[in-house]
Amino acid sequence: MYSNILVAVDNNPQSENIFHTAVETALAFGSKLTICHIRRNTIVYNSIDPTGMMSPTQLFLQDFSYPMDEELDTMKKKALRAGVKDVEIVQTFSSSPGLALTDIIAPGYEADLIICGNSNKSGLDHFLLGSVSKAIVKHAQVDVKLVRTKKTLN
Repeated sequence: MYSNILVAVDNNPQSENIFHTAVETALAFGSKLTICHIRRNTIVYNSIDPTGMMSPTQLFLQDFSYPMDEELDTMKKKALRAGVKDVEIVQTFSSSPGLALTDIIAPGYEADLIICGNSNKSGLDHFLLGSVSKAIVKHAQVDVKLVRTKKTLN
């Protein structure tokens, strides 16, 4: 039923559960597994000028704080050891990870199922940070499987 499953992972501790769900699903359907990590680009605007207008100059900051290369390679090896026949890794930057997954990566890699986590953000966190899973569900042209993650105490 699914020939290529795209799983979105990050450096969140819940990603391991999402990854295991993706491996089990890939094994059940004999699917290729594409493991994807998207780092956020942050747009930083210059100060407001004296007229009250924002400067048109924008700076993009890329998140280099947590390299995922080793973790993604480990996930690939685990999936292959579990019996998934074909595993690919995709890493990129985007200011809108959900749209990057649905509009660029999923069609570009011919994914027919996207598996991602649902972070259970609410209130101010949800308003300020948005929801990648919500964007994926809203914009995906393929099936989406949300893996419910549990809230963790900081």
